[in-house]
Amino acid sequence: MFKGVKEIHQRDLIGQQAVDYDERVDIRRLRRERIARIQAELAKRDLGGVLLYDPINVRYATGTRFVQIFSMHTAHRYCVVPREGDVVLFTDLNQGDQHLKDLEGIKLRPAQSCNYFVSGTFNEEVAQRWGMELKVALEEMGIVNEPLGVDRLEALTAHALLEQDIKFVDGQSVLEHAHAVKTKDEIALMRQTCAIADVACCAVREALRPGVTENELYAILASTNLRFGGEHQDSKFLAAGGNTNPWYREASDRIVRTGDLVGFDTDMAGPMGYFVCMSRTYLCGDRPNSEQKEAYKLAYDIIYESIPLFRPGMTLQEIAEKSPPWPEEYKANRYAVLGHGLGMRDEWPAIYFTDRSWSGMGNYEGQLEEDMVMCVEAYAGREGAREGVKLGEAVLITANGPEVITQAPFDWRLLE
Repeated sequence: MFKGVKEIHQRDLIGQQAVDYDERVDIRRLRRERIARIQAELAKRDLGGVLLYDPINVRYATGTRFVQIFSMHTAHRYCVVPREGDVVLFTDLNQGDQHLKDLEGIKLRPAQSCNYFVSGTFNEEVAQRWGMELKVALEEMGIVNEPLGVDRLEALTAHALLEQDIKFVDGQSVLEHAHAVKTKDEIALMRQTCAIADVACCAVREALRPGVTENELYAILASTNLRFGGEHQDSKFLAAGGNTNPWYREASDRIVRTGDLVGFDTDMAGPMGYFVCMSRTYLCGDRPNSEQKEAYKLAYDIIYESIPLFRPGMTLQEIAEKSPPWPEEYKANRYAVLGHGLGMRDEWPAIYFTDRSWSGMGNYEGQLEEDMVMCVEAYAGREGAREGVKLGEAVLITANGPEVITQAPFDWRLLE
């Protein structure tokens, strides 16, 4: 009896993992090609490998996930991708990841968590043990004497690497550049996520009525993503009426009234963690005013006059210089970027305005390549105005130019 129960659990495949009537995402190919992209970036930089803690990077490298949001603030699961050979995933072999032992190209080892929540007053001793065990793993990979990229470290783990004479350098750029150009399977997943985001936008639009709250609308956005196999949202950017200007107000209990604009970013991680940032703004009611129409048309025109610039070979600075100018009264409240990469989150590259960037140093070096996916977005909120408009599209960079892959309707009444 018990043997039979165990066999059922081992074969608990619910849902269509594969079909015989069309070609779907090839999961093994997806994992192989992502690892190959990381290893190609390591070879370019003469690094022996890269140590990854960011759960999105770990997922990209291994095709595995476990308590993603918890892992973003509690470092307990990590992996090493060597320049050649199998990836080593350090994880809890007794609980959540025990089923991963048969994954192609992945070797498992027990993890040591140096997080104070986990180790408390034993934290320094655990960190020392972590350093020694990591060095053994690097020795077995044959890369212990080569520079090791790292994407994220805590103080004790950084000190432990120094104690073990392990030379480490920044590894974030390795993963950002690996993520940037999408494989065939990644593009299929991005299209799927965009389709779900389109449906979610329509669901929000249909629920828009006087008396609904921002939180209720956000719940519809997020639950639609979950219902179709999505995973989480990166933000709660959904605002109505006076909360829309300036941008970056998260959903609250504010009640939507007739005549209010309601704007939102999807910031949505869909199936298998593939992410789309797109934006829409809709009117509650039937009669937009002239101020709303002016802002809406400006945001729409900025996006659609910029999209043709998103072609292979265009540098980030060229796009910024050739993008449409902003009216002076709208400049102060512009969105932070004209565009940015999409993949498993907001990714490299970011395209800044010629007169404004987060670093204060303008656009960094870089150019668009075929099979990148970019978000092109604009926020139009005039200084002193009650409301503003947020719009954005996901765009696939193809050999023939940009292809818009988000299709949720705009509020055409505001563009008449």
